[in-house]
Amino acid sequence: MSTTQMDPAPAQSDDADIRALLRNSLDTVLARHYSFEQRRDARENEARESQAAWAAYAELGLLALTLPAGHGGLPVSLADLAMVVEAMGGAMVLEPYAPAMVAARLLSAAGSEDQQAAWLPAICRGEVRVILAHEEANGGYAKPIAASATPDPHGWRLSGRKSAVAGGDTADLFIVSANTANGVALFLVPAADLAIRPARSFDWTGTADLMLDDVIIPTSARLTGGEAALAAALDEAAALACADAVGAIRAANALTRAHTSTRRQFGRSLDAFQVLQHRLVDMTIAQELAAPITAAAIAACAAATPAERARAVSAAKVKVGEAARYVGEQCVQLHGGMGLVQEYPAAHLFARLSLFELSHGGRDYHLERYAELVL
Repeated sequence: MSTTQMDPAPAQSDDADIRALLRNSLDTVLARHYSFEQRRDARENEARESQAAWAAYAELGLLALTLPAGHGGLPVSLADLAMVVEAMGGAMVLEPYAPAMVAARLLSAAGSEDQQAAWLPAICRGEVRVILAHEEANGGYAKPIAASATPDPHGWRLSGRKSAVAGGDTADLFIVSANTANGVALFLVPAADLAIRPARSFDWTGTADLMLDDVIIPTSARLTGGEAALAAALDEAAALACADAVGAIRAANALTRAHTSTRRQFGRSLDAFQVLQHRLVDMTIAQELAAPITAAAIAACAAATPAERARAVSAAKVKVGEAARYVGEQCVQLHGGMGLVQEYPAAHLFARLSLFELSHGGRDYHLERYAELVL
């Protein structure tokens, strides 16, 4: 066998080593910044999110993953990004890492070279946080966009509302979707130009409503990509949310197994009772079904046609949603009353998994979209 034929093997090995090193470094950072006590105490902190953690993400290169090398990015695969998101889901991070990366990827795909040069290097360094503002009060993800953009002597005039924008409370820059006379368009809007109403979701992650009250932006703020780029970004966001949920499912299962192996009733550990063994097995099966269908959705986002991508993402969103609901409920039930108290991780995991099922399009929407694409 020639030397040329042998070349791919070392490359694959190097990739695996890099991924292992990245995961170990990430686990170290999450252990430092996301002990349960630190996350629980963040509820009492007005800032809520850790600037130290965001700086650590930048230092590790996590904010540069999948972005163009010419603008400071690290052009790894979407699967590598999903690995990071899954780890963050298990740690229940409060920072909007996945929403920020989706928006940064959208900017790199739909922005002009000047727009990328102006913003991506700062995004990779952790100096600017960009967020996609798309969903509206009518559900947004599956409904027509009500926000509008009309020509103005100074550029564009934006009007409308964006609701429950994940990570919007701490964003520096938004990519705003709006209707124009020629269809849906995307616009870069600095947070300083908007009226922002910050809030918290019930899992304590940040969100915000944006008021677009005749906001004037320059012509150069419009991204070159439009509806197709937005559709791809929304599917990526849903697929990465599935990865986050898989991480939380793994954490909930591990927490439940640890509890049932140490908690004793009638002189035996809880996991010695057959009926509870069945439930623990079902929780593990749910996890093992959620992980590969999420991986398939991530792969489809990276390489499939728009129809194939949408089908794979909708299938994952439904199945991972079912797993999230089941594992979250069982985690709380098998912990008994302590599963509901905010001083214990079970309640936090339940909240994160419950929010996942409600976000990025509901079950009915994804079932209908899947059926339309299959039939």
